[in-house]
Amino acid sequence: MTPPTRSRLAAKVALVSTVSLGLLAGPIAMASPASAAVENSKRDNCSVTAFKPHADKGNGWKNDGKSVRVNFAFKIHCDKGTRVHFKQKMFQEKGRWEVKRIGHVDDSVWVRGTKYIINDEKVSAHRGDKVVKVFHTVKIQFKDNGKWSSWSTDFDKSPTARIRVDNGHW
Repeated sequence: MTPPTRSRLAAKVALVSTVSLGLLAGPIAMASPASAAVENSKRDNCSVTAFKPHADKGNGWKNDGKSVRVNFAFKIHCDKGTRVHFKQKMFQEKGRWEVKRIGHVDDSVWVRGTKYIINDEKVSAHRGDKVVKVFHTVKIQFKDNGKWSSWSTDFDKSPTARIRVDNGHW
């Protein structure tokens, strides 16, 4: 076996550096058209807004002085008709550091324009408190641009509400 000559060695180094540069620049060049296509495509725009919870003073619910029925409302807005999956979680603050999940709803709706959704939960006072502190979160998931493989999400958290247990009057 003869040792490689200077010209053969130079050719091998040039080949290795060319391949290395191609491997580095190839993914960058290939990614550019794909990201541009996503930015220019029409997207289904949906958003969620969680409203501040409030006492439900109707519906024939009997007041026992220890709990109150609370409405947890939110709205979903979509520019086009879209099937939207939502997960709503309702929470009660108990004491200074404890937060307890008091309910959840996992469902889907068809939305064209704006859709308002209200879910009720019975909230009990903690250790003789006269006020309950509650809030809720809502996460939506919807298919983007009519493709099942392309999903988008949005999330919102309501402000914390202080609701009196005695008929919800403040």
